[in-house]
Amino acid sequence: MRHLKLLIATASAASLALSGVAFAAAAHTSATAPTVSTKKTSLGIVLVNGSGQTLYLDSADKPGHPACTGGCLSVWPPLKASGKLTASGAAKSSLLGTVKSSAGTLVTYAGHPLYTFISDSSANPTSGEGQHGFYAVSPTGSKVVKSTSDVTKPGQAKKKPPSQPTHY
Repeated sequence: MRHLKLLIATASAASLALSGVAFAAAAHTSATAPTVSTKKTSLGIVLVNGSGQTLYLDSADKPGHPACTGGCLSVWPPLKASGKLTASGAAKSSLLGTVKSSAGTLVTYAGHPLYTFISDSSANPTSGEGQHGFYAVSPTGSKVVKSTSDVTKPGQAKKKPPSQPTHY
């Protein structure tokens, strides 16, 4: 009889543990469903993820074929799709989509896979702008290009910005 009670108690505990894990997994999945929103920055209004991080496009991407792979993904983590995609602010849900890649299913906006930049911070939320062909994304889905309003004197040529490699 004592063995039967121990067996029933063990089975009950295992059942509760499994249901708790399943519930936690379901809650985690719904909590991580990606949201694309907008935020005012020094570049203007740009797309951001649910945590407020700036979202970038890679100018080297081809439709349906993200160019950022391998080590690039550790510097430019993609916004991964899980659950229902949501748009808020000036972001348009009609421009949201997904694409499959070696990194999993990625969120796209106007066909562009979306990435964050590992070096962005609250003090400098758009530090990835123009780095290695990555640009912040506007609510229309186009890249945001930082204004270079260098003041020149009459007869002086405008300075060209330093060239950077287009990709890793």
